[in-house]
Amino acid sequence: MFSEPDDPDTRERMRSAFNNATIRLGGASADGAAETWGHSGRTIGGPITTSCGNVWLRVLEAPVGKEGGKLWTGTQEAATALPAEVPRPRLLDSADWAHEGYAYRAELSTYVTAPVCSPTPDLTEHIALPDAWWSRLRRATSTVATTSAPDGRPLVITQDYIHRTIPRYFGDAGIETTVHHWTLAHGDLHWANLTRPELTILDWEGFGPAPHGFDAADLHAYTLPVPELAACVRDAFADILATPEGRLAELAVAAILLQAADRDPVHARLAPHVRQNARRLLEH
Repeated sequence: MFSEPDDPDTRERMRSAFNNATIRLGGASADGAAETWGHSGRTIGGPITTSCGNVWLRVLEAPVGKEGGKLWTGTQEAATALPAEVPRPRLLDSADWAHEGYAYRAELSTYVTAPVCSPTPDLTEHIALPDAWWSRLRRATSTVATTSAPDGRPLVITQDYIHRTIPRYFGDAGIETTVHHWTLAHGDLHWANLTRPELTILDWEGFGPAPHGFDAADLHAYTLPVPELAACVRDAFADILATPEGRLAELAVAAILLQAADRDPVHARLAPHVRQNARRLLEH
């Protein structure tokens, strides 16, 4: 989803860690496999082969002493907390080690053959999705929202963050920013984390309690450049988005994405659409 890091030391270190993880987890390199990078080279992923066939290997890195936390433990906690009917990769194995001042976590998951809906989080062109795909997405997000969060699982965003950022980006418009209903959410539901034509929801590292409707609001925001598909999201989640809770979730997501627009080009190009949708929300 992100470009490889500019820093050659980071590239070399992460590729070395990926090869190390492949050996630790009993795999072998897959010929011609393309690597994928996380933000700023924090993660590297790609397919490898094992005695079970092709699997997906993902390696996270953090300075020693700073490993742990929400993103570090998210995949493993989601694997045990979420019901089997939620369509997602299955965690197969993991390994942890440290080397030359950096800590690593390697996670081996089932390989998903269906392509992602978009190479970037936002949609830039129309895609055709059958009614069954939308129904399965709605069932999956509803199942997640009614699942109890693991004890101690951090919030996707905090109440304090919402109190601070909504007024920062939208002014003092009399918006009630107190969240009264928190439910479990994927926390990063965008088009690069969804596959088609068979739905699989990828990358659960950031899941946790969030304002009710957060996932619907997140996906809707990333769909705004394609109005026809944005309308499909609103239809699929109408009972959530057309409520005061859904409105607050949309404004919270809008603030998050506008803040991100200062850091990367994907959110910078999404920002005008997000501002326009926020104005629509504030008029009602």
